[in-house]
Amino acid sequence: MDEQAPAIIGTSDAILAEDGGRYAFADHNCFACGRENPIGMGLHIELGEGMARTTWAAGDDFVGWSDKVHGGIIATLLDEVMAWAPSSFDSWAVTAEMRVRYRSPAMPGETLAATGRVVGRRRRIYEVAGEVRGADGRLIAEGSGRYLGASPSQKADLKARYGAAPGTGGE
Repeated sequence: MDEQAPAIIGTSDAILAEDGGRYAFADHNCFACGRENPIGMGLHIELGEGMARTTWAAGDDFVGWSDKVHGGIIATLLDEVMAWAPSSFDSWAVTAEMRVRYRSPAMPGETLAATGRVVGRRRRIYEVAGEVRGADGRLIAEGSGRYLGASPSQKADLKARYGAAPGTGGE
């Protein structure tokens, strides 16, 4: 993945959309990024042009076999940044298909860096690639997938639920 960091244009807390509206996400129960989930990961996602990234350290509650971070948790971390990556294109996407290749184990307490990037788009389908790296820069996992963007009516409903009217700043 390209190591050059793009400018941050939003976060999982607020996005500035193409129509000028700023959409602030209400607290919710998402396991990965929701602040209301007491057993969740509590991820804070940063958004750039066609990309999303986050850092996170797994606690002992996220351990799998042999005192390593569970592979399903690594997949969740990867899926979350890949699903958020289309957000800079004013698209709210969900996972349609995802592939993960594990490269090395992650240890509890280690700070992990995850990045997802849109690498292609056809209508509402986004092709996204992602990776998770350890604190020392080693590749923990890499993935790719297809993410389905919301339909125009779904997007309007989501903006009404989370957003502010265009031009209001939404703050």
